[in-house]
Amino acid sequence: MGEALNEVLTFFEEWKPTLADMLASMEKRFTDQTIWENVGISKTTGYAEAKIFMDGFAAMHPIETAEVMVHHAAAHGNVVLTERTDNFFDMDGKQIVSIKLMGVFEMDGTKIVAWRDYFDNAKGF
Repeated sequence: MGEALNEVLTFFEEWKPTLADMLASMEKRFTDQTIWENVGISKTTGYAEAKIFMDGFAAMHPIETAEVMVHHAAAHGNVVLTERTDNFFDMDGKQIVSIKLMGVFEMDGTKIVAWRDYFDNAKGF
């Protein structure tokens, strides 16, 4: 397994067990210039903007934890593609959001340079 692919899969594992862990992983792996785009919905630069987006998402949905199911992944150099389902759960373990998506990560070692997720945003979150 390539280094970039391994880092992305590790990033997803770091989202457990709580939303706070997910945010801590984002803070650890983002730089001040990291671009995170939920295409058609939002685009953030750096961890501070990403956290504001996640705080808004969590205000809409009482997220306690997340699970990433990677269906397929491929890497070429520092670029990683992931077909996955991101599931979010409340404090009782009830699934409250499930998003099927395709993601693109551009990596620099352990750091995420750019992250773009493409999904059917007509369904909303």
